Amino acid sequence: MSFIMSIPGLSRIPYAPSDLSPGALMQSFPAMMAISLVAMVVISVVVMNNGKQKPPLANPPRWNQTTLSKRIEFHRNGRAILSDARKRYGKQPYRLIVDAGECLILPPEYAVTIRNNMDLSFAKATEKNFSGHVPGFEMYAALLHEKRLVQSVVQDQLTKFLNVLTKPLSEEATHALDVIFGQDAEWKETIIAESILQLVARLSTRVFLGDTMCRNTAWLEASKAYTVASFTMTLKMTALPSSVKFLVPWFSSEAKNVFKHGATCREILTPLLTQRRALRAEARRNGKPEPVFNDMIDWFEQKSGGEGYDPALFQTALSFLAINTTSKLLTHAITLLANEPQYVEALREEIVRVLTADGLTKAALANLTLMDSALKESQRYRPAAFLTMRRQARRTVVLPDGLVINKGEQIAVDGFNMSDPTVYPDAHKYDIYRYQRMRANVDRSTVSQAHLVSTGPNNLSFGHGAQACPGRFFAANEVKIALCHMLLKYDWELAEDTDLEARLVFGETEALNKGNKLRFRRRKEELDLEGL
Repeated sequence: MSFIMSIPGLSRIPYAPSDLSPGALMQSFPAMMAISLVAMVVISVVVMNNGKQKPPLANPPRWNQTTLSKRIEFHRNGRAILSDARKRYGKQPYRLIVDAGECLILPPEYAVTIRNNMDLSFAKATEKNFSGHVPGFEMYAALLHEKRLVQSVVQDQLTKFLNVLTKPLSEEATHALDVIFGQDAEWKETIIAESILQLVARLSTRVFLGDTMCRNTAWLEASKAYTVASFTMTLKMTALPSSVKFLVPWFSSEAKNVFKHGATCREILTPLLTQRRALRAEARRNGKPEPVFNDMIDWFEQKSGGEGYDPALFQTALSFLAINTTSKLLTHAITLLANEPQYVEALREEIVRVLTADGLTKAALANLTLMDSALKESQRYRPAAFLTMRRQARRTVVLPDGLVINKGEQIAVDGFNMSDPTVYPDAHKYDIYRYQRMRANVDRSTVSQAHLVSTGPNNLSFGHGAQACPGRFFAANEVKIALCHMLLKYDWELAEDTDLEARLVFGETEALNKGNKLRFRRRKEELDLEGL
């Protein structure tokens, strides 16, 4: 797929004379002087009002480059460009042309400064960066709902019901692992990213859509296809100007596939949504209590009053937000652990000890401190992205130090602290005991940052503050339940040629090789998880 675009040049500059001869320039000199004086006054006022000059641009286009070419350059080699800018500017804010356009990069310490500022919107940044205004990609604008529907349902209902959801998630893990990995005691191989994506999709759907849909093969395949196709296409559109993105669905076969997968998801979900609403209506007519299902369909209906939102769109948006990030965390964790058999044995010992004493409950999952530490270390050791806390200013914001963030400006916080050896000794080493040791620290602030769901400048995997990932509490429990089953029921080791080095995906984001294979075989578990 290719796009033909014209790059505006001199014609965009106000007051640019059409005749550039010396005589013409001399004739226009008085007017140019007047304009220059006015401009100097305006600039002086702006600088005085802002308190500081505009932060420097780290990667300006050269004379033979355009901003678009710099965006493409970052898309291809963002990690190196970001690293170079970080070395030059240190703790100083600077601007960087990233794949989505110009972005103000803030040092890690600014995470605390901006954490609760709702004028700096994560939802607006998501809509812009993932093309939520383009037909077929509307799910990336779902977070902008006037009632903050996704955020409020996750915070108010999903998190509240975590204890109730533990048993259903464990039941589904038993079924899903049997389907995906089987019962064979002989060694087999699997592309682990694909298998984990299936597993997380099944577990998440059990909670989001109930015990029928999580085993509906058509839904599982359609939602996975839609998630992968839409995300892949948004990455390809990233460097395009927003003004031309709406044309993509007309000319791109890949974008048309996104439409197709989205329509399939809607076709599968609509009968279930209609049935639920009919059951409620019938109960009201008969003067009986309305049925309660305690899943995302139910909670979205309650919060919205059944109006002002597209149920199918919001379910697919939720599936993307949950499945994409959670599967990556679990994939990285099990792959890294497969290379460290001593860590696996220590985790198995903890699982058996804690679950024997406490059962399989929300409290027991919280007491799996080594597993919690291992998962957080997986995030730190192989972060998905270094530019975190992406925001777009809804209006001009002046920070306490005088830094001005203009309306419409995009910002991000550099998450480099996760790899900084001055913050984490032996930062290059994968150490699952790292955060467990932090829990024993006498400093309460250190202890508070040692949990998987904790957020702060030293680990921004879930963001920080009022707009931090609201689903992290559910994700933490979901991944822990999955790991309990995977580690007790199977042996794991790296297949030949499996690569533990991070690979550049796009921009500054990285991941393990998506083609990595693990070897696995069924083992006799020390504890009957189904009997707990």
